[in-house]
Amino acid sequence: MAETGVNEGALVPTTTSAATAVPDELHLRPMEGMARWLGRVFGPLAFRTLSMVEQPTRTMSGPLTPIDGYFRRDRHRHPDVDAQTWRLRITGTASDAALTLEQLRALPRVERLCVMECAGNGNHLMGSAGLVGQARWAGPTLRSVLDHGGGCGPATHFAFRGLDPIPLVRSGYHYGLSLEELDQAGAIVAVTMNGEPLPRARGFPARLVVPGIYSMSHVKWLGHIEGRTSPHMGIHNRWVFTNKQRQGDAWVRVQARWIGLKSMVTRCQRSPTGWTLTGWAWGGGTPIAAIDVSVDGGQTWTRAELTQPKDYFPEAPLGSDAHQHAWTVWSWQWAAPAPGDYVIACRARDEHGRAQDLEQDPNVRGHFNQTRVKWRRVRVP
Repeated sequence: MAETGVNEGALVPTTTSAATAVPDELHLRPMEGMARWLGRVFGPLAFRTLSMVEQPTRTMSGPLTPIDGYFRRDRHRHPDVDAQTWRLRITGTASDAALTLEQLRALPRVERLCVMECAGNGNHLMGSAGLVGQARWAGPTLRSVLDHGGGCGPATHFAFRGLDPIPLVRSGYHYGLSLEELDQAGAIVAVTMNGEPLPRARGFPARLVVPGIYSMSHVKWLGHIEGRTSPHMGIHNRWVFTNKQRQGDAWVRVQARWIGLKSMVTRCQRSPTGWTLTGWAWGGGTPIAAIDVSVDGGQTWTRAELTQPKDYFPEAPLGSDAHQHAWTVWSWQWAAPAPGDYVIACRARDEHGRAQDLEQDPNVRGHFNQTRVKWRRVRVP
């Protein structure tokens, strides 16, 4: 099937010496943003100055991201939390409460396999798209934690506060969501990641996990859950994680929330017949039905093979409600392409027939939830 795409200069054949060693994996080069401007060496260094550590290519395949290599996006320093004295405070609900770590771990646990993604991942400034990962998170549901304090009481919204302050400068990170959003997402207070206690960098001893909503809401080093009768409008809700959306004749500030329909090519590895492209598709809240791949800048598209979340981990299957917001793994065989530079991408389609945007919505301005197809250049030797 033909689609409009980025086909200008899609293929530039080149000659190559027979003596040239063929690598096992080809580098997928971003076509915009800091990752393109600064390159493979200086780009990651620039990201680190902004407290962004992307997932390395070696872990960007399959259904699960290992703890070693999981992306990181911090806004404050990592606190040292004493597990013995730590308490999770709950206020503004039917009755104030405080849970010890032992009490939290003793509550019935559920599991969530979900994409965790920075709201600005892969935007026009970054270019790359490595601020994303997927893990098996386990812990009590947020509802069961709130029940420890007698239930929600009058609270219709909640602010979640971390224990990561910068003394004399700012309080810990905080973010707010409505009870309706938290229930829809199936939010949990996670105490394990991939079956292990949370590492310090991932939010030890407990963090909020909100499947389907961007990771600015997955508050690490959780120390305080504050019930409210109106939306929490701290700086991160009101100003930081927002876009401008055209509504009639006006541009209105809107908060980033649910992850839109997305996909990406993550690796290009050598195979017996050429190259294997692999990647992920996620977002939109609806199962992925198809992935189409283009290696000619969008002139033609071909269907990829999918592995759905329900088929992951046959030795330890997921519960029926554990993987609604997990990514789908895909692969596509690229049979012996001629040497040259290619422009490649993938495009997701969900079970409702919606297709991932080829271009960003012109009625939305900002850095967040940029769902358009992500093109990459690759040089085949």
